[in-house]
Amino acid sequence: MRFARDAAVSLHDQRGKDIGWRRRSARGWRLPTDKESSDPAREDSRSRYTEVRADFNGDGVEDLGRMLKTRTGGGEALWVRLSQARQGPAWIKLDEIPRSERGSADLIMAIDTVKPGLIAYACFDTAPDCNFGADAQRPKLRLADASLLYFRPESAASLFFWSNKHRKFMRVWLSD
Repeated sequence: MRFARDAAVSLHDQRGKDIGWRRRSARGWRLPTDKESSDPAREDSRSRYTEVRADFNGDGVEDLGRMLKTRTGGGEALWVRLSQARQGPAWIKLDEIPRSERGSADLIMAIDTVKPGLIAYACFDTAPDCNFGADAQRPKLRLADASLLYFRPESAASLFFWSNKHRKFMRVWLSD
């Protein structure tokens, strides 16, 4: 497991608050088991939609996105190991889903990479209203770097992209 051998990194939540240092891995998190990612909807991905690699912040260094499970309790989260020129890589938690109410330990969400380009979206994460109409009527984002597609297989999807202006990941909704 490559995740268990990663060097010491700073752990942050999405707001940039430092949540501590941990050698080798994100404290309290682990890779999903084969059983937890066994949904047939995941079969067309080599990583079963649990890992992506791309340069998300445009610094020329490959970053890593991972779906991780809590060591206890059955929760899951989207984590990104983002390269940072001066401080080295940092693990950033972009979203967390507490333990499933239905008691399932299987992964609920999945990730994939979206190439740079023009992306039609419904709304930003904090917007009061969303336009889930045809792509032609939706607002568009022109992304210069790869981004993270975060989705529930055969259901809702959102996109996390790095904003150089805000120096953090931003989220837009693609479908509901």
